[in-house]
Amino acid sequence: MRTPIALSGRSRVALPSQTYGCLAARADALAIHFDLGLLAYDEGDSSGLQRHIAAVAMLPEGGEKSPEFLALKWRGRWLDGARDEALSVAQTAMKLHPDDVEATIEVAEILAELGGLQTAAQLLLEAAGRHRDDPDLWYETGLLFERLQEWTLRQQCWEQVWALESDAEPQFPMWVSEARFAEVAALAIEALPSHVQSALGNVVIFAEEYPERWVLETEGADPRMLGLFDGIERSAERATGVTQGGPSRIYLYRWNIERLCSDAAQVEHQIAVTVQHEIGHYLGLDEAELHLRGLG
Repeated sequence: MRTPIALSGRSRVALPSQTYGCLAARADALAIHFDLGLLAYDEGDSSGLQRHIAAVAMLPEGGEKSPEFLALKWRGRWLDGARDEALSVAQTAMKLHPDDVEATIEVAEILAELGGLQTAAQLLLEAAGRHRDDPDLWYETGLLFERLQEWTLRQQCWEQVWALESDAEPQFPMWVSEARFAEVAALAIEALPSHVQSALGNVVIFAEEYPERWVLETEGADPRMLGLFDGIERSAERATGVTQGGPSRIYLYRWNIERLCSDAAQVEHQIAVTVQHEIGHYLGLDEAELHLRGLG
């Protein structure tokens, strides 16, 4: 989730260093309480969440109308089982902060959770029309259309994501170098059990920054996929003795893997999981079987 906290929107006037330091410290406090509040929510800690809600309400940069306060407040109501109140608070945040795309996405997520998938998808589609340059908004809209099995609309949304992201350097931090990314992928192969390594046949692994255009035409593919297996399964290779069209290929998508992570260790773990996942496809395992093995 994005943390809508910054000083960049304030008037840029010369400030004494002590005054600026105080403002920065309060902004840091807001970010800390917001992040800790989200963590408490994820852990189901209602009392901990309430403490951070109260702290955000008291900060001058926060307050009861701030997006941070409202984002935590609706989560507090949700944890308490007051689902309709949670929706009402999230809708208030969306109305008070119409340019905060995250607030709109959160309302859609609540609506979908409450059974209003179609309403949620329409809400995001309208928002995407107003914020056409926001790939996150298009992506979340596509996910809702996928749940509705509206495949044409899903494809149209993900075409927009691809157009916005494919040639643009990501804004999020890149935690490992390209060389280290490739090295970790190779180490993941070496770490496979010997019987799995011996089963690998004619397969090549590529590390790319982002999926190419043709990937969107692959069944079930989306522009933010972490990896892709493209070719024939190992059992078919054994049966025929040859591979049509060259070796089978496994693609790893660096930007999409990095997008999910908050440090280098997480990136390296996700690389290994993605390598194992795609090798599982090559060896004939479907998504359900991979989930059972913790490689979903």
